[in-house]
Amino acid sequence: MLLNRCRLVGALSGGVESECGAVEIENGKISAVYDRPKENYEGEVIDCGGKTLLPGLMDTHTHLIGIRYFTADMMRDPMKLFMKTAEVSKRYLDYGFTTLRDCGTPLRVANYVRDAFASGLMTGPRVISSGHIVSTTEIEEADIIYDMYKWGDGPDELMKLVRKELAEHADFVKIMASGSAFHKQGIPVQPIITKREIEAIIEAADLKSAYVASHAHGDGAIRLSIESGVRTVEHASFISDETIEILMGKKNCYLVPTLSAMYQNPAQTPPEMEFLLEKLANMLKLTAGRIKSAYEAGLKLGFATDSTVGMDQYEEGIEFRFRKELCGMKDLDILLQATKYNAEILGIEEENGEIKEGLAADLILVNGKPEQDISVMYHKPEAVFLAGERVR
Repeated sequence: MLLNRCRLVGALSGGVESECGAVEIENGKISAVYDRPKENYEGEVIDCGGKTLLPGLMDTHTHLIGIRYFTADMMRDPMKLFMKTAEVSKRYLDYGFTTLRDCGTPLRVANYVRDAFASGLMTGPRVISSGHIVSTTEIEEADIIYDMYKWGDGPDELMKLVRKELAEHADFVKIMASGSAFHKQGIPVQPIITKREIEAIIEAADLKSAYVASHAHGDGAIRLSIESGVRTVEHASFISDETIEILMGKKNCYLVPTLSAMYQNPAQTPPEMEFLLEKLANMLKLTAGRIKSAYEAGLKLGFATDSTVGMDQYEEGIEFRFRKELCGMKDLDILLQATKYNAEILGIEEENGEIKEGLAADLILVNGKPEQDISVMYHKPEAVFLAGERVR
């Protein structure tokens, strides 16, 4: 297959910059990138009409089955949960997201959806899954998303839970280092785990060549996570300048902000979750300022939503919008975060994340110049390719 007459952004295309280039695809991978149109090609040719070709987008913190879709009866019917999760997850492709990192689902359903997509049983994005979230005892059993977690206290219990998730084929380990805004009694600035507990979790993960992603809003929990050796700090909502400075000196530890998770549409907020509206609005203003400081300090940031496809965060491109409007990030930097930087953070840069020979042909075509005007990304792409196959 040849994608001909496509616009290429050098920073995302292995240095090839072109207003009218071409990308050749063989066996699901990019076989060549040209800075000019290719003539006399023997095979399928798609004329891109000068539109911009980008690497497929990556969301490094999502939940395939989110609050909007999850119902209590699904816990009594695992197949119903699987089918609904697979149905929802396919829709990420419509928005140009070809790689997802799921940070917790009930019954480890993301593991099974991942395998169904990877085997070709169903068509869907590439999925990296944590299975359940591992946490110290924190919320009541009546909480609507209680079943996304496995609970334990003390280094030994938590180490055992980690081993169980990895034995059940989790790709990485997701933990809770601070309270969560999504729980009524959750206090986001409050640490809920000790250093010895995190170190035990990391030790268990290291033995299986896995890494740890830490949910941490408050600065104390963020710093604890960084100093203990986690690979990714999720949210990092209230990170201090001092902690940013500490992180600047660390290798293989990254912040994964999720600004759009603090956007809540009142019209689509169920009554039992109305407590979130004021809580999240207050968090967003403070968080945007702190993430702006991390960005201006030169940290390589991940791109994530902590949201589920079909929510307004996806429909309106809220993560792109907030990074631009609230944090003052450059358009090209936001694109790098959503593609190349995410691939590096996830350790898949040799497989994905750029338009470059030898990498997976996960690509999207957009109408406009997003590196100059990020609002192009507030809308669905014109076309989406997964492993060289057009899926939208």
